[in-house]
Amino acid sequence: MFLLGHLGIGLGLAWVLAWRAPAHIDYRLVLLGAILPDLIDKPLGIALGLETRLWGHTFLFVFAILAASLLPRWAGLRFVGFGGATHLLLDEIWARPYVPLWPGYGWAFPPADFNPEFWFETLLRDPFVQAGEISGFLLLAGFAWVHGIRSWSAFRSFVGHGTLSGRTES
Repeated sequence: MFLLGHLGIGLGLAWVLAWRAPAHIDYRLVLLGAILPDLIDKPLGIALGLETRLWGHTFLFVFAILAASLLPRWAGLRFVGFGGATHLLLDEIWARPYVPLWPGYGWAFPPADFNPEFWFETLLRDPFVQAGEISGFLLLAGFAWVHGIRSWSAFRSFVGHGTLSGRTES
């Protein structure tokens, strides 16, 4: 999955689950969690000559975030953990069990050459990725429309303060 798929589908899952939830959801943290594994692992993988699904794509990483969210001061991390879990789901992480179950299969990650052509080819030819990107875009656009994020000032307010001015879940 690529950026729009991770962001939109992760946000969409949180949005659906929050529909009847009494608690306030900080969707900004869900969005952060949805891309956090790639923000960590892509640069590290490229710099170290390893595949780009590393520590951020492990259950240990997600569980550590969720464990930290048990502390009252860091309770908001549960939204980051939720976003991280959606990331692993969308990356079909079960296809490479040595990644999510690290270090259960050993401490090392496989080496890999940086190949941006492979990513571009995947985007152009993989229907799963294409459907994910389109779905992600539509979910992001729908969320923005429903919550009144239709201007730069509304977008800045959402990013800066988490303010949603449109309809809310009730």
